[in-house]
Amino acid sequence: MTPKRTVIELLALKLSGEATPADLSELEALMAESPESVYHEELLKQLFAGKEEEEEDLDNEYYYNLHRLKYQDKLVFAEQNVTAFNHFKVSKYLVAACSLILITIITGLFVYKSKNQASTTVYNTEVISGQATRKRVVLPDGTQVWLNSDSKLAYDKDMTKRITRNVHLTGEAFFDVTHNKSHPFIITTDKITVRVLGTAFNIRAYAKDKKTETTLIRGSIALTVNDRKTEPVILKPHEKFALINHKQKAGTLQTVAPVTMMIEQVLPVKLAGKEYTEEVSWVDNQLVFNNEVFEELIPKLERWYNVKINIQNDKVGAYHFTGLFIHEDLKGALTALKSVKPFNFKIKEHDVTIY
Repeated sequence: MTPKRTVIELLALKLSGEATPADLSELEALMAESPESVYHEELLKQLFAGKEEEEEDLDNEYYYNLHRLKYQDKLVFAEQNVTAFNHFKVSKYLVAACSLILITIITGLFVYKSKNQASTTVYNTEVISGQATRKRVVLPDGTQVWLNSDSKLAYDKDMTKRITRNVHLTGEAFFDVTHNKSHPFIITTDKITVRVLGTAFNIRAYAKDKKTETTLIRGSIALTVNDRKTEPVILKPHEKFALINHKQKAGTLQTVAPVTMMIEQVLPVKLAGKEYTEEVSWVDNQLVFNNEVFEELIPKLERWYNVKINIQNDKVGAYHFTGLFIHEDLKGALTALKSVKPFNFKIKEHDVTIY
């Protein structure tokens, strides 16, 4: 069985001009599975470009040695005892050897560049979507972003001139990223970092929520948890990643709060004969919730209606609800919930008491 080759090996073949159509097809498939491999391609191009510039300054002896290596199976040189090799094998072994060396070099360069870019990332433009407000923003590269209520997006107005297109999100946003193979799009939140080339997905990362979620609609993304040394999580279309933060137990010696990482399939919610995608329904001004605990639904209602809700009854807080709000005002929404499970409520300006 032929061993599976890495992206590095196939890129080396491509850039050296020795890749076959089958090699290129295999490379394209691997890169589609791993968006972060665009960094490898970019760095390899720079390394090969640097090599070409360096060759211009080499002396005749270097070219003579190259000539001898290329034609050693056809010509006899003054210095004998040179074993002739098949050119294909030489290239194959050279590529393999170079690949091993380049893996080390690229890893170092990637880490260096990541650290360097992280320390110099500029966020000079900020868009804020207040409570009960949703906004659509078009970034300088053409990427469309829908900001949910109580959310903030910071970005560099000159992102098209940078190696990577960096933005920082607080809250929730749906991204439809303009594809640019040479300039990956990177979204950073307090908990996670997402790297993409061109795709559509939703990120919910509110500071007060115990759960941070990323839902992929199309394309592919590579996701990492900021404070944990783990391999990137690669999501496929209609998959959802959830990072759940748990409270530390009193008296424990843990230095890092325990978390749960989950990947789930995104399933439609069926309501009144129609199907809705709960995770992105808000983009169409629809608040969809599926078997949601009332306590966890409360923050969504607070942001949606710009109110503060206080539940005084633990039993009520444990209720589960499934539903859809489109045009309902706050009173209408609470009345609808009350018709499903018994509770009472009082509304006083922007404060709501549930008992």
